Amino acid sequence: MIAGALIAVLSGAACANPVHMTLAKMTQTKRKAALGEAVTDAGIKCIGIKRAIYQGSDERDTALWSARCVDGRLFAVEIDSDAQGTTRVQRCKSRKRGASNCKFKGRF
Repeated sequence: MIAGALIAVLSGAACANPVHMTLAKMTQTKRKAALGEAVTDAGIKCIGIKRAIYQGSDERDTALWSARCVDGRLFAVEIDSDAQGTTRVQRCKSRKRGASNCKFKGRF
């Protein structure tokens, strides 16, 4: 879950993926903090998010964000379109710069 406070703000919001829409409307600083909280809520130690980029949504309106920790580790953060904004975090293992098991487009 991204954050209890974020979910509370979204209660009653009507859109395909309310948590993603709220995240997209945040300033970059707040967005990095929210995604950082999602990463740490998944049990991953991350001092802070250096870069957060929206990567697109699938046919179920699940939003995919890339989040890079200050130490360089890269994560995929999936946000479901359900009312709770169910979130999954996956570590992206990269063999070299630009190659990863996560399917991101462009710079990440």
